[in-house]
Amino acid sequence: IYTLSLHDALPIWSAGNTVNPFALFDQYGADALRWYLMYVSPAWTPTRFDEEGLKEVRSKFFNTFKNTYAFFALYANTDGIDADALAGDAFAVPVADRPVIDRWILSKYHRLVRDVTAAMDTYNHNTVVHLIQNFVNEDLSNWYIRRNRRRFWASAMNADKKAVYRTTFEVLEGLCRLCAPFAPFITEEMYRDLTGAESVHLAAYPVADEALIDADVEAPMDLVRDLVSLGRSAREDGGIKVRQPLSKVIVDGKYQAVLGDLTDLLKEELNIKTVDFEDDLGKFITYTVKPNFKVAGPILGPKVKLLGKAMASADAAALVAATAAGEAYAVRVGGDTIDVTPEMLDVRIAAKDGFDVQTDGGHFVILDMALTPALIAEGIARECISKVQQMRKTCDFNVTDHIAITYTADAEVAAALETHEAFIKKETLAEHLTAGVGEEAFDLNGHDVKLSVVRV
Repeated sequence: IYTLSLHDALPIWSAGNTVNPFALFDQYGADALRWYLMYVSPAWTPTRFDEEGLKEVRSKFFNTFKNTYAFFALYANTDGIDADALAGDAFAVPVADRPVIDRWILSKYHRLVRDVTAAMDTYNHNTVVHLIQNFVNEDLSNWYIRRNRRRFWASAMNADKKAVYRTTFEVLEGLCRLCAPFAPFITEEMYRDLTGAESVHLAAYPVADEALIDADVEAPMDLVRDLVSLGRSAREDGGIKVRQPLSKVIVDGKYQAVLGDLTDLLKEELNIKTVDFEDDLGKFITYTVKPNFKVAGPILGPKVKLLGKAMASADAAALVAATAAGEAYAVRVGGDTIDVTPEMLDVRIAAKDGFDVQTDGGHFVILDMALTPALIAEGIARECISKVQQMRKTCDFNVTDHIAITYTADAEVAAALETHEAFIKKETLAEHLTAGVGEEAFDLNGHDVKLSVVRV
């Protein structure tokens, strides 16, 4: 491969700054290298080869894709489900009857197929691989599969479990065909294992089903994801782990009707007890508004300093609300009325004591950061569950294996584990949770604890 280096050096074989493709095939696989070359830059621009970028593509896309399939295959095999059953009438739950998250991922998938097809029609393969990679990483793996693990774990093969199996099968099968021209080897193996068919390269290329693309389904779920991202930023800002429950999150009242039943999803994702919808966010946050001198200066000239004085006496909350809605806000400056636009503002937002606020693109999330003894105890229990799950994995237990847990802990941790014993047992498939002599040491939210797990 003759490519430009990161430093734009002219590739010369004798200079040693070229890349041996066969060594890269052996180390990373042909699919990863093909994908990387399309991902890193459009075909009509010089490619600046960076082996770290190739490693990132393999890790973030190919490993994620394979792990998503492996998760699906693990539970399908555990439940004794084969490809014929997944594609047949036994799992044919009508899309309209599936949960909203299933309809959301199908809408996202068919939108992806439509966008990929349009990009391929203009030979823009760089856009194609970016679209697919973002879908697999963010929509499929990080949201859909993670949110639906419990549906795969369910013991009864009811309509809900059939729906999650059929939906995941449809998306994975379609992705194999969608990715086949760009990653021919991994998609061939995955497609044959998934469907039992002879070859993905003999299958028809996907065609978007416009009837399944539903903006009204996508918008509320995407809003939840945006709010969750802001909420996690607030937790990080306050130094509080996601496993530590908090009492409430406060969001703009205008979102209440949009979120609807997805409010519970927001609570689960942020590990929050209640979601409060507030029309007056000013009770929890304060605004500091100044002119954006780079924008306002050329417009107002010497009057820009007077604008700063006018803003200091203006209703900051009303000014921010108007400009956030895309409206101009009239301010008196030196005897003249000036319509202030969003670009002319430098807005700083701060939470009042006990709260943390995060904002982006007009969305606000305010977390109540106060921790009660009950919340702290539940946080300890959830941290214990996380450690036990790590130990299950290290011990190579099967997902259906039941276990016994022994712990050594101080009085506060012991009380927390006893209070949440039923919850811990349910989450870890534990038959017993007993105080005793643990073996492996852990830090549970600042407490020294020892845990042991055995299969029963």
